[in-house]
Amino acid sequence: MCGIAGILNFNAPATTRDELARMATVLAHRGPDGSGVYLDANTAACGLAHRRLAVIDLATGDQPMANEDRTLHLVYNGECYNFKSLRRDLQAAGHRFRTQSDTEVILHLYEQYGPDCPTHLRGMFAFALWDQTKQQLFLARDRIGQKPLYYAHAAGRLLFASEPKALLQADAFDARPDYHALAHYLLLGYVAPTQSAFADVHQLGPAQTLTINRRTVDSAQPVTYWSPPQEPTFTGTLDDAADAVRSTLADAVRLRMVSDVPLGAFLSGGIDSTIVVGLMTHAADHPVQTCSIGFAQRLYNELPYAAHAARRFHCDHHEHLVTPNCHTAIDQLSRFYDEPFADSSALPSWYLAHVARQHVTVALTGDGGDEAFGGYDRYRALRLTHTIQKHRTLHSLARRRLWQHLPTAEHHSTAHRLARLLAAIDRPADQRYLQWVALFQPDLLEQVLTESFIEQTAPADTLWQTFQPHFTSQPRHEPPASHLMRQAITLDTALYLPGDLNTKTDRAAMAIGLELRCPFQDHLLLELAASLPTAYRHNGRIGKRVLRHACSDLLTHHATNRPKQGFAVPVGQWFRADLRDLFCDTVLSDRALARQLFRPDALRRLLAQNDTRQHDQGQKLWALLMLELWFQRYIDHR
Repeated sequence: MCGIAGILNFNAPATTRDELARMATVLAHRGPDGSGVYLDANTAACGLAHRRLAVIDLATGDQPMANEDRTLHLVYNGECYNFKSLRRDLQAAGHRFRTQSDTEVILHLYEQYGPDCPTHLRGMFAFALWDQTKQQLFLARDRIGQKPLYYAHAAGRLLFASEPKALLQADAFDARPDYHALAHYLLLGYVAPTQSAFADVHQLGPAQTLTINRRTVDSAQPVTYWSPPQEPTFTGTLDDAADAVRSTLADAVRLRMVSDVPLGAFLSGGIDSTIVVGLMTHAADHPVQTCSIGFAQRLYNELPYAAHAARRFHCDHHEHLVTPNCHTAIDQLSRFYDEPFADSSALPSWYLAHVARQHVTVALTGDGGDEAFGGYDRYRALRLTHTIQKHRTLHSLARRRLWQHLPTAEHHSTAHRLARLLAAIDRPADQRYLQWVALFQPDLLEQVLTESFIEQTAPADTLWQTFQPHFTSQPRHEPPASHLMRQAITLDTALYLPGDLNTKTDRAAMAIGLELRCPFQDHLLLELAASLPTAYRHNGRIGKRVLRHACSDLLTHHATNRPKQGFAVPVGQWFRADLRDLFCDTVLSDRALARQLFRPDALRRLLAQNDTRQHDQGQKLWALLMLELWFQRYIDHR
């Protein structure tokens, strides 16, 4: 795993090695084992920079890497899990290799297939390849957006990097906020997977490539090379589907265990991580190293479940208890995430990465299992509310607003979830789903934001339409309620998985040079899951139905029968104690209020509601805190 950066000049002053070195230096955390710079010797038209975390081929895998005649130069961040089979095929086609690395495989794939080369890769990646003969830069990102890649046009050049902080090192780059992206951040808690919090900076989207020729740069547009099936095509029984899922997932785990450095796993004791560790145990000839995070608050603590799973599989297990005394960690999160990021589970992810890095360099996780196999409660809620809307008596009862009197002082409580479900009962499906997943619902945003901020972004009516394009297709092969769940699962795979989960784990782990691998995000497994009837994934009562069936021998009673917990954090409680002063000194400071983004009285009202336990506003307070810390670090200091 690595950090990459580079510059393509069109009509700007020549790039220097010093400029490239600065871009690489701020990515040193992503690659602590080495660095390299390439600069086109003839024209200085293109420069590439690289920081390396050595995982495969420790001796000869340095980058930037060139092909035999040095007409192609590559910087690459990621892992290609099928590189050995690709290497054999390429050798049979006449290609010669001088290293054992997966990096060189990509060079030869490009020689063989050109811009179609990413379609042959099974893995996670972001790479940039300079074709000196064509004077052309080729950028590519993996199908699910596990590895980041940002790019920007600035002062006659195209800049790219694994993280925005590297772009800020380029000469004449002006760091300004993108208020449309910040509105999306406040709405959903993360910046959209193709946007950036910085004006004129974009992310290459999941499963996209971008080809930029120095002569035709204005016509360059991202191209999408993959998408999962949109309709069920699998015709076998549930048993048939379970057999296919077990085989494909076991293969995905086995491929991700190839490493020349110590390897382990994150273990929560839930279904997904337990299955991954169980399959690792079957494939390994030694105890698997596992790591877990917990909290003193019982409602949020998963350590007993993780310990139970670790004992069952005879793992070498490590634990860490997170406390709210975490001011230093919060400051570090604002540094390494580069953009405001509202998912408070980034904090335990940060600690978990540190615990794991003491023992391993590579760790497998269960991230993506909920999106692949329909694990979230909100899918059941979507089906349930669809049924309520169709039932006159139930709909009448739900509309009486009795839910408004339910206690919601604890964000993670059943009462809070029920209140959120019923509050959206009269909205169309896309808006119901948005209301459930929104951090700040559009109507609340209008109360919190200043008029000037709203004028720069969008009014509430527009924000309510955010998910509408994802709920337009009509059911053809499934009942309407099942089709609604399919559309929600597809939406989460396209937006939430790359925008939130993958951003969280990539930054938390790469901040200390830890590589995370996600078997549930194997594209062959995702294709298989998307091809299944929705009822095989979630039948309206049970999520991950086919996965539970496929891996029943690996799952303990504790994993299968406890309520879904997720990686929730008790930030509402923390903002009533240790973090309250930090919020007041940061978000309610004269410096922050002078930005005129938020109505001060609305911010104080959110804090007071949390103080008095009228509502758990911890997630919103956390989002506001991370936004202001981003402004102070990346905008004010430029």
